[in-house]
Amino acid sequence: MPIRLSQGDIAFPFRKLGMAPLTKGSSMYAGIGPDGVFRRCRFDYHSDKTPVAAGTAGAIAKALGFANTQAMKDYLANQGWRRR
Repeated sequence: MPIRLSQGDIAFPFRKLGMAPLTKGSSMYAGIGPDGVFRRCRFDYHSDKTPVAAGTAGAIAKALGFANTQAMKDYLANQGWRRR
């Protein structure tokens, strides 16, 4: 069964890793990944409760340097993330 995350859940690692939009209003975020490597990822944020498709969450997890969505979810749990 795929791991379901909302856009608020996905936005948490961006904030935690210090990633910010490249320009004001941009959907391209850049910052340092969990392994210390500079990373860029495209993320169209709309609202906290909007669900993210499983494939999209997997692509974002890989772009941030995680092995899969479960690894990203484990990282979130270790960083104090709480599902809303």
